[in-house]
Amino acid sequence: MNMMNMSMTTMSGPVAKRHRMWMWYHVDVEDTVLFKSWTVFDAGTMVWTCFVVAAAGILLEALKYARWATEERMKIDQENVDSKTNFWKRHIIDSLYHFWQLLLAYILMNVYMVFSVYICLSLCFGLAIGHFVFASRTGSSL
Repeated sequence: MNMMNMSMTTMSGPVAKRHRMWMWYHVDVEDTVLFKSWTVFDAGTMVWTCFVVAAAGILLEALKYARWATEERMKIDQENVDSKTNFWKRHIIDSLYHFWQLLLAYILMNVYMVFSVYICLSLCFGLAIGHFVFASRTGSSL
């Protein structure tokens, strides 16, 4: 009985004032995105956050395009260089692109997991714009 009492009084103290972690889609404007200091508390900060998230989605698609373009350029230059040296150069550059692409993708996955409808839609919209702009240059859908 005493343990139950202690648990209930703890929840009414400072612990109850923490930011919520949503487990479902919502349209409330009060959210924390990625960091404690990135707090959405009104419509203005939500609009700003949506623009930043959409820009990050466009950046991810631009990074995918840059990786593809670099690979294509290196294939053309491959004939003039020693194959062993060229392999390591291509492999290191491709690994760096892979690292940055993966890092940004996982960050955006965590942003999506805020489960704010506005943030999720802006991320999808940014990825779609980036795909429209950059994937059309590759001749494929990456």
